[in-house]
Amino acid sequence: MKQRGRIFVVIALFCSLVFQQTAWGKTVTAMNNLNELELIKPAEKMIIPPTDYISVLMYHHFAIRDMGQGNGVVTTQAELEDQICYLKELGYEFISLETLNEFLQRVEKEKVQYKRRDNGELGLGLNKKYICITMDDGYMSNYDLAFPIFRKYRIPASIFAVTDSITEQSGLKKFTWDQAQKMVDSRYVKIYNHTANHVPVDLEEEDEFLAEVEKAEVALEKYLNQKGCKALAFPNGRFTVYTQEALKDMGFDLLFTVDHGVITRQTSPYEIPRVNVESGWCGQDLVENIERAARKSFVRKEREVNYEKKNHSR
Repeated sequence: MKQRGRIFVVIALFCSLVFQQTAWGKTVTAMNNLNELELIKPAEKMIIPPTDYISVLMYHHFAIRDMGQGNGVVTTQAELEDQICYLKELGYEFISLETLNEFLQRVEKEKVQYKRRDNGELGLGLNKKYICITMDDGYMSNYDLAFPIFRKYRIPASIFAVTDSITEQSGLKKFTWDQAQKMVDSRYVKIYNHTANHVPVDLEEEDEFLAEVEKAEVALEKYLNQKGCKALAFPNGRFTVYTQEALKDMGFDLLFTVDHGVITRQTSPYEIPRVNVESGWCGQDLVENIERAARKSFVRKEREVNYEKKNHSR
């Protein structure tokens, strides 16, 4: 009887522990869901001046016919033109990555210089509304359809090219190196690093990834005559702390992700978010999504800053 009593006690304790763990898991899930709602609700009410942030737009492929809403990689030429015209009407100034790099270097210097007075301020406090255009991969449509629009409106744009795909002309049709140089010579477009093979860092060894970055950089220097800052967009936006630090040591000025957001005063030059432009967006749709991305970025950063302040004060 005593043995049976002990077994019963053990079973009871085990069941109690399982119940507590299950209940705790549900509580954590509920808390996480609540945190998401708390992040969304205040963002809906925020009005952030466009002079307090810089948006970097991310395009991929362009087409003539309408691809319909929801296709994140194909924008029609007409949509691109409408978006540019609408942004110009609202007073946005399109800037190159060189100009963006100058802005971010100045911000970093100010943060070091006024460190004691830095209270986690997010707004950039610019005197104009600035925006950047980037395109990933190096598709022929960048040359055939987008480049004529950039020339027409005299605005700068940047392409992150997968260099092996251009050299070997593999996959979906890419522009050639001669066409790339023609865009560079126009002074409206520059070509930057998107690695040689477009394999994300989490699908190969970190050192192999860095070797593909270096291979792409060699190709850019070999085939193009261009000067400017050194920039890279991570394939699929994925990176590690190790590769991030290694790329800084390799002399890269700007590193871009696919994280949905805008540049604030607290944005690192080595982890720049972008706004992915989807099919079917008119100019107004684009601006609404930029504003939504800004609200998300400001709410998230404010939370991070407040969390760090609490931990620092303990």
